[in-house]
Amino acid sequence: MMLMASCLKIKQNTSMSGRVIDFGTGEPIENVRIYVQDGFTGSGPIINHDDIGENEALTHTDENGEFFVEIKAENNPVLFPSKSREYWNYNEGGLVQSGEIFTKGQNHDNIEIILRGKAYLNFRAESINGQADSIKFLGYLDYPSLSTRSISEGKSFNRQEKFAYGNSYYTYDFSYKREGVWTSILDSIYIPLGETRGDTIYY
Repeated sequence: MMLMASCLKIKQNTSMSGRVIDFGTGEPIENVRIYVQDGFTGSGPIINHDDIGENEALTHTDENGEFFVEIKAENNPVLFPSKSREYWNYNEGGLVQSGEIFTKGQNHDNIEIILRGKAYLNFRAESINGQADSIKFLGYLDYPSLSTRSISEGKSFNRQEKFAYGNSYYTYDFSYKREGVWTSILDSIYIPLGETRGDTIYY
């Protein structure tokens, strides 16, 4: 019966159109690769790992970040947007890695895709008088608790090439303990797309 169901699959025209924008600025992104695949190779109870066809489609965004793509698919097609040299993977950690599923046989309009630009942070903290019992560093992007690190009996902290989102603020909470009392320094630094920015705190 499963074999018969597979043979009865009908290819249907599916279109997708929308706009790709930068997470930090909200501005359109030109020349983003828009690749569409007939179905998705995955695993688990939600996605059937056999639901993948041979058809595919490819286009790129224009100067306004807009795109239109059409595919004749027998499965729900998956759209994979990417501009890997400048932007992190789309939908990282989502149900479909780097992609988004759309229902076959329909016209999907006004799709908004947000890509997060690549950037890095170099962060250093150094005690002025050489006194500190403990150090904590907590970094934020658009959500808290991205990363935490503690150093016992620390006097300095150095974190190089910590990934961040370009064209946006990277917020950090640096804490140190002296004589059993914690002091917290909350600050942020703006990091343009594709750059590595440094920040140093003397405490």
